[in-house]
Amino acid sequence: MDGDRDDEDTTKVARQALHALTGDRDAEAEALEERSGDDVDRDDAKVAVQRAHGDRPDPDAPPSASDVAEPRDAEKAARDRS
Repeated sequence: MDGDRDDEDTTKVARQALHALTGDRDAEAEALEERSGDDVDRDDAKVAVQRAHGDRPDPDAPPSASDVAEPRDAEKAARDRS
């Protein structure tokens, strides 16, 4: 059962990375939303994607090691919104 979950997670990560590489920010945000918790909506995921790519800087965030947003980035965007 864990193997199926791992495969599903790997597929979601790969899908998001593919969209990041092709520059499809909306599809990337959709994939990030699917990877994130229930408190994250599409708008939060879009903000996280924009921040990761430098389109929307976050002065309170440490520099990212990657230009692909992580679920924790979307969760931070959700907290910032509330």
